[in-house]
Amino acid sequence: MIALPETYVPPPAGVTPVGFLAWLVRRQWTTVLQGVVCDVIWLLGLALTPWAIGRAVDEGLVAGDYGAFLRWLGVVVWLQLQHSLIQGLRDRAGSINFARAYSRLEMVLAKATSRVTVAAERSLAPGAVVTMAAESWSATFLPINVGSITSALVAFVTVAVLLLRDSVMLGLFVIVGVPLFSAASFLLVRTLNARSEVAWSAREAMNAVALDSVKGLRVLRGVGGEQRFLARFGERSAELRVAGIRLALPRAAAEALNLLIPGLFVAGLTWVGAVLVSQGQLQVGALVAFYGYAGFLVLPVALINQAMTVAVDARVAARRIVGLLTLRPTWEEDAKDAAPEASSTHGVELLHDEVTGLVVREGELVGVVVSEAGSAQALVDRVGRLLPDAEEGSAVLQGRRLPDWDIAVVRRRIVVSDPVPFLFSGTLREVLDPWGRHDDAAVLAAVAAVDASDIVRSVPGGLDVLVGERGVEFSGGQRQRLGAARALLSEPELLVLHEPTSSVDAPTEERMASGICAHRRGRTTLIVTTSPLVLALADRVVLVVDDRIVADGTHLGLLESNQGYRTLVMRAEGVEQ
Repeated sequence: MIALPETYVPPPAGVTPVGFLAWLVRRQWTTVLQGVVCDVIWLLGLALTPWAIGRAVDEGLVAGDYGAFLRWLGVVVWLQLQHSLIQGLRDRAGSINFARAYSRLEMVLAKATSRVTVAAERSLAPGAVVTMAAESWSATFLPINVGSITSALVAFVTVAVLLLRDSVMLGLFVIVGVPLFSAASFLLVRTLNARSEVAWSAREAMNAVALDSVKGLRVLRGVGGEQRFLARFGERSAELRVAGIRLALPRAAAEALNLLIPGLFVAGLTWVGAVLVSQGQLQVGALVAFYGYAGFLVLPVALINQAMTVAVDARVAARRIVGLLTLRPTWEEDAKDAAPEASSTHGVELLHDEVTGLVVREGELVGVVVSEAGSAQALVDRVGRLLPDAEEGSAVLQGRRLPDWDIAVVRRRIVVSDPVPFLFSGTLREVLDPWGRHDDAAVLAAVAAVDASDIVRSVPGGLDVLVGERGVEFSGGQRQRLGAARALLSEPELLVLHEPTSSVDAPTEERMASGICAHRRGRTTLIVTTSPLVLALADRVVLVVDDRIVADGTHLGLLESNQGYRTLVMRAEGVEQ
C-alpha cells in the first residue's frame, strides 16, 4: 500500500512555475532518489549488455577460449536477470512517485480554491479550476521523469566511454552526434509550449459551457434551451479538436525524431564499423557490440524526448496553478487582534450598518423590509462581509468595522443564510450539521423548527440518506427549509436570514416563522424579508428605502402608520391595495 502525504505543506510564496515544479519534486526527494537509482541500474543493464556480448565474441569465440566465452555469457545472463528484477522495483518507485505527486497536487488545488473562493470566480475564466483539476495531472509525471532523464544521461555517458575505448572515431561520432541530433527535438519546445497553451484555453472554454449547462439544466429544460447549449458546446468542442490537432503535429514530429535519430545512428555506426573491421582497425566482437549500442540508443533518446514533452505539459499546468496561488482572497485571514466577543447582555448595541444606519442590539430579533431587492442583497452582504471591503460603507461589530476584524472571527460570529442555499453532497446529517457538533436530537429539533420534519421522514434512512450535489433530489422549498435548519444549527452570535420563507406556501411559512423565532429567542437575529408572517413575530421592524431608514417600530404599528410599508408587505402577500 502506498503511503500518501498526510499533512499539507503550501508551496513557497511568490513561487514561479519552474519553482513550483522543483518544489513538487523536492517534497518527495527520497522516493524520487529511489526511482533514480532503480532507473539507472535498469538502463545500465541494457547499456552494458552489448559490451558483454562483444567481449564474449572476441575473447571467447574468435580467440577459441570457451571458458572465457562461458564467463562472458554468464555476465550477459546476469545483466539481463538484474534488469528484469529491477524492472519491478522501478515500476513500484514510479507508481509511488506518481501517487504522491498527484495527492500533493490535489491538496494544493483544494487548499488554493478554498482560500480564494469568490476571488477565483471573479478573476479566472469560467471552467478554469475544473480544467486545472482535470488536466494538471501532467505535472505529476515530472518526479518519475527525473529518474528517466538521469538514467538516460548516465547510460549515454557509459556507452560513449565504451565506444571511445574501442574506437575514438565511433566514440566521437556518438558523443557529438547524439546531442546534435537530439537538439532537433528541443527546437519543437517553443511550438509545443505555445500550442499547449492554446489547447488548454480551448479546454477551459469547453468546460465552462459544460458547467453552465449542468448547473442550469432544469432552467434549460423549462425554456427549451437544450439545443442552443448543445450547439455552443459543439462549437467549443470543435475549437478544442482543432487545437488538439495542431498540438498533435509537433508531438508527432517529436515521436518521429525518436525513430529517426536512432535509425541514423544504426546506419552510421554500421557503415563506419564495417569499414573499420575491413581495415583491421576494429575487432568483430566490437562491431557486434556497436550494433547493440546503436539499437540501445533508441531508448535513452526516447526517454529524453519523453521527458521534454512531459516538462512542456507540466510547465503549462504549473503556470495555471501558480496563477491560482498568486490570487489574493477577497478577505485576508491575518493576525488582527480578536477583541473579546460580546457578552449576552440584552439591549446592548451589537451591530451597526454605516450605510443605512441600521442598529441591531443584543438578543433581539429584527425584521428589515427593503424597498429594492438589490439594496436588500447589498445590506446582507455588508452585514455578513460577503463582498470585498469598500471604503464607502461597512458594518460595525461592537464598535469595530468588520474589515478590521479577522475574517475567521467574522465568519464564526456572523452567519448568513441565502434565499437559495447551496447544499453539498453527503449524508443529510452532514448537510445539516457539517461541523458535527450536535447529536441527532439537536439536529431534529432544528429541522422541526423550520417545519422540515416531513422531509426527513420521507427519505429512506432519515438523517443517514445520501444527498446529491446541490440537493437535486429536493424541491426548491425543501432546500430552503434544509438551508434554514443548517443556519440554526450553526448557532452564531448573529444570524442573518435573507428571505428564509420565499419558496414555501403560506401554511409552511407560518410554521417556519414561528419555529425560527422560537428557536432563536434570546439570541440576536436579523431577518431581511417582506413576509408579514415573519415580520409579525419580530421584536422590531425597520423599513429601508433608498439605503435610508424611514420607519422603525412593530409590524402592526407600521401597518397602521406607514403607507409605504403597508404597500411593500401587502404586495408581497399578494393583496390588492
